Amino acid sequence: MATNQERKTRQRQGILDAGIKLFTHDGFKATHVTTVAEAAGVSQVTLYKYFPSKLALGHQVVIEMINQGYASFQKLIDDAQVPFPEIIKAMITNKVRLSDGIHPDFYQFVLAEMQGKNGSDVVRQAYEDGEQKFWGAVIARGRVGGIISPDISDEALLIYLRMYVSYFSTADIPPATYQRLVNQLMHLFFYGFAGTPAVTPPDSQANKEDD
Repeated sequence: MATNQERKTRQRQGILDAGIKLFTHDGFKATHVTTVAEAAGVSQVTLYKYFPSKLALGHQVVIEMINQGYASFQKLIDDAQVPFPEIIKAMITNKVRLSDGIHPDFYQFVLAEMQGKNGSDVVRQAYEDGEQKFWGAVIARGRVGGIISPDISDEALLIYLRMYVSYFSTADIPPATYQRLVNQLMHLFFYGFAGTPAVTPPDSQANKEDD
């Protein structure tokens, strides 16, 4: 039999799952707390025990999405069969999938949360709490694959990554435009203005040999 704490944990997660589904489909403004509670199988009173307001629920829903995103990409990083450039491409194109897959109103809510415009920085803090560990894992994978120059420090790489991600987390670029430019963005991410390197990255070469 489940303990009281286990039941509370399931209830809270159920509310978050319902919030993600409804906010992404119908938008944040149009979704009522009563609808979220009904979808989660709890009363509105119970929902408010975990989340004292709709905005507080919105904060936590976005944090849950961030945590799920980190977990999803960590699986890619841990999979030795996935070439490093494909990992980076997946992260770059994630903005397109996100903006295509959620209601425009909720997408704007997420952007506002990331920028701290909704009266709280808890979402931005949650992102930053996982950022260094996550990007540290990305950098380590790139070094193992021979993609990253040993002359570039982790400190410099993190500054570069933060600049890149910060822009694409907040820029209001139409998804169609973003998708059209993704290969050029990949090129710039790896090689800057200098052009294609003379040597094929080890991960890419190994991938070709396996074909």
